[in-house]
Amino acid sequence: MVFDDKDLRPVRGMRDLTPEEYYPMLQVFDKLARVAESFGYLRVETPALEHYEILKAKAGEDVINEIYYFKDKAGREVGLRFDMTVPVARVVSYRVDVPKPIRWYYITKVWRYDEPQHGRYREFHQFGIEFIGSSSVRADAEVLAVGVEALRALGIGDFRVRINDRRVVDQLLSKLGISNELRPSVLRIMDKRGKVPDDELLKMLRDLGLSNDTAQEVLRLANTSEGIDKAVDSFREFGVSDEFIKYYNELIDLLDMYGVRNYMDLDMGIVRGLDYYTGIVFEMYVPDYKLSVGGGGRYDNLIEIYSGKPMPASGFAMGIERLLEVLEQRGSLKRATPQIDYYVYVLGNDRNYLSLGYKLASNLRSHGNKVILDTGEKSLRSALEYASKINVKYFVIVGPKEVSQGFVKVRDMGSWSEREVPLSEFGISVRSE
Repeated sequence: MVFDDKDLRPVRGMRDLTPEEYYPMLQVFDKLARVAESFGYLRVETPALEHYEILKAKAGEDVINEIYYFKDKAGREVGLRFDMTVPVARVVSYRVDVPKPIRWYYITKVWRYDEPQHGRYREFHQFGIEFIGSSSVRADAEVLAVGVEALRALGIGDFRVRINDRRVVDQLLSKLGISNELRPSVLRIMDKRGKVPDDELLKMLRDLGLSNDTAQEVLRLANTSEGIDKAVDSFREFGVSDEFIKYYNELIDLLDMYGVRNYMDLDMGIVRGLDYYTGIVFEMYVPDYKLSVGGGGRYDNLIEIYSGKPMPASGFAMGIERLLEVLEQRGSLKRATPQIDYYVYVLGNDRNYLSLGYKLASNLRSHGNKVILDTGEKSLRSALEYASKINVKYFVIVGPKEVSQGFVKVRDMGSWSEREVPLSEFGISVRSE
């Protein structure tokens, strides 16, 4: 059976990553991991499959509809993880032996059955951190600082972190007379600000039963955006309680100590679509990129849902594919594979020379080099052309004449210059017959 071309392509919303695409991603992985570990975070991994009940417990209506859900052969309801916060919360719920607070990070795949579009895939990679076991404002400041340092390490250029607080929004919505039952729907509409025209948002709010005046106030709240230094003044204007004003004064001071305050803005339209957020929420934006590259916040009630025991937590996640798109826009992403150090070509099929070629390749690898040993199917000219295409640094020729005189020919593929190198330099001695 021969498959059609369309059947050979990846499932919609997913991608094949060839070396030219995958290695730049690995470089991003490495930079992000270094930042996380510099703050004392340790890497964690969980299964791709989770119990469906675990995933939907606090996902929110919109995300529930995006879960890859099915029954396994035993009839169990399972789903692919849509982020890593929920799986990490599950792990912490039963691994009571892990010392608190917990600082974990991850770089892994997640899945969402969303409509594929610019910067959005159904299978994608996430980098994120989770700070579990601390309710301190210092923990929130640290999470924000790690996020900023991660973006700076990538050389992402200009970016902003837009901050809000679910507690503040809940307080203000309560003042407007919006019930607890209606509030999740209002938050989901607020979360669409910037993606949907204001007139449409007003209609959606009125369709929930809100009066025109109340809908207008909700929209005014969602459109409040300014530098973080003005956050406290805005909160006072809205009548926010003193405890939150105190919290934000301290947070701003801590962000200043970290040297990241100037990256922060207050944006009261940021509420995050996931239902597990309970405090500060934020998203990371690049001004000339239309989508956020990451987001997170505080989720103090999520772990309690699974374990029955309260456990404060905060964290964030970034979409690797979106970060790569931004870097490509900036011209700072090099789609290149690592250089192969040596390509060893043996002239002919004489076993003695083949044996020498294998030994040479082995010695080079033992010193940390990447080495390809030719399979004998290409002519010398074809092998040289091939080596040039796959980014080989040195081409080594092993032949009767060379070996009899105790050297091999080494061609520099960059300059195309060639020199004779004694075999002894490669740790090989040849006995003359």
